[in-house]
Amino acid sequence: MHTNDILKSAESYMITFHTSDSTGHDVAHIKRVVNMAKYIANKENDGDLLIIELACLLHDTIDEKLTDGKQAKIKLLEFLNQLALSSHQQADILHIIENMSYQDGQNNSVQLSIEGQIVRDADRLDAIGAIGIARTFQFAGHFNEPMWVDIQSDAASNHETTDYIDWSPSAIKHFYEKLFKLKDLMHTETGKRIAQQRHEYMKGFVNQFFKEWYV
Repeated sequence: MHTNDILKSAESYMITFHTSDSTGHDVAHIKRVVNMAKYIANKENDGDLLIIELACLLHDTIDEKLTDGKQAKIKLLEFLNQLALSSHQQADILHIIENMSYQDGQNNSVQLSIEGQIVRDADRLDAIGAIGIARTFQFAGHFNEPMWVDIQSDAASNHETTDYIDWSPSAIKHFYEKLFKLKDLMHTETGKRIAQQRHEYMKGFVNQFFKEWYV
């Protein structure tokens, strides 16, 4: 099977899975991650593009936030077996997909290949900045979480606060428990550079949010 055919098959598999998504893990998200990963790989001049693109296209198809993870993994393995990929390539793709997510910081110590590092950076970059802000509120709305729970805290002035642990679930809480941490978890120099700008944009947004909330 030609490389283009492999990628087209993976894209079709992805579209079928994500076409009705309303959590922010939709087809547009996947395509942005693919494009960002290709951009990073080009800037870093590193990585196997086929592995990178396939991992990007398929990375959310076994996400337990979106589906039954065990059943989805069985389906994904069956799909990968249909492609003209070596067992080594399949293992590489699966390892990236299974270990790239944040999962409350549990995966930060997992060693990834350069392809995995690029895919992880690309996915995390789509979680921050303007798009990341929009996706955060979309995700919160999907799961019936409020924008913010009106509690006494120093959150408005301290983006490094750890006081969020006991906060009730909200879109704003997500910035503290995950999004503000991603800048320092980038692997590639390209990812670090882009993350810095997007991080500052988010900080400005949250500052403005609190100014408007506490009029």
